[in-house]
Amino acid sequence: MADWAFHTEFNLEEFIWASLEPLLNLKPLARQYIIEGQICDILATTPERQLVVLELKNVEDRYVVQQLTRYYASLRHAQPFADQVDYSLPIRLVAIAPTFHAHNHIDREYNRLNFEFYRFTITGDGDHFSFQITSADSAAEPVVEVDRKFHPFLRSVEGEPALTTPARVIGRPPKSLRAQLEQMTPEQAELVSALRLQILEFDERMGEVGRSSRTQYGLAKGEKEVYKTKLCAEFLPLMGSSLPELYLVLPYPKKEFGAPGRTYKKERVKGLAWAGISLWFKEKRVTFYLGKSRISSSYHLSYGDYAKFCEPLLGYRPQFESFEDLVALALAEWTQLVEE
Repeated sequence: MADWAFHTEFNLEEFIWASLEPLLNLKPLARQYIIEGQICDILATTPERQLVVLELKNVEDRYVVQQLTRYYASLRHAQPFADQVDYSLPIRLVAIAPTFHAHNHIDREYNRLNFEFYRFTITGDGDHFSFQITSADSAAEPVVEVDRKFHPFLRSVEGEPALTTPARVIGRPPKSLRAQLEQMTPEQAELVSALRLQILEFDERMGEVGRSSRTQYGLAKGEKEVYKTKLCAEFLPLMGSSLPELYLVLPYPKKEFGAPGRTYKKERVKGLAWAGISLWFKEKRVTFYLGKSRISSSYHLSYGDYAKFCEPLLGYRPQFESFEDLVALALAEWTQLVEE
């Protein structure tokens, strides 16, 4: 039987989400859940309403313990889904990966929190595949058959070396953004720099390109280019000001055509559009631009109203309290766009 792997981490997440009950006896709660500017892969609950946080890795990753620690702090502080979770019980922190680095085990040993490491393997002959997880902390080794709908997501890794994710080195900003940073106060520059790092550190495929006064972020296309159809964010100066405004590609409810020759359907579906995030105004709002220009065809939403708009599109109501929360949502949507 050959060894197999998922093409992408998003494919792995799709499978785990559909297999939570047979694999771990868990009830799904939320996917790509955004909290305090961070994105939790999967939230689930036990039959006793204990919250479980699952971080998934399609390759070995040295920093999974640090990620889960940050998620724990945010979830313990905000306590979302309080009607479905018993927060008197400890939050379970689960990492699922094909292999774990020695640093993962050191980080876990000397951390005050408890972490569960599950190593997964996929075996098959091209027609039938089995997904198995094993843990040093448990004698049980659950195995589930991979449904045929997930077969296109698999690739053979027979004889391939184990892959790891190296730490990414973030260089200085391009000239387009440096020129603006130099004219800001230290506090303003710190905010923009923090948002830039949040975007670039999210995924090694994220590229940064400066174009005159515009700085764009999206799927890297070589060293000095990004794919225009897979953009995530950009900094663009406000009209009449040297301060850059942040623009993100965010979900919004759009109407969908019915059968040919008919009108729009009544129900709305998830679309993606550019939205301006007001960094320098007291009022926290999201401004969507649905036309070709970012001057006309726009409408404003408060963070609370936008969260309501997102609920039917995402399957849960996100919490938007900071710029980082909105960036996290844009990054989550960008990941799906890239891996489609």
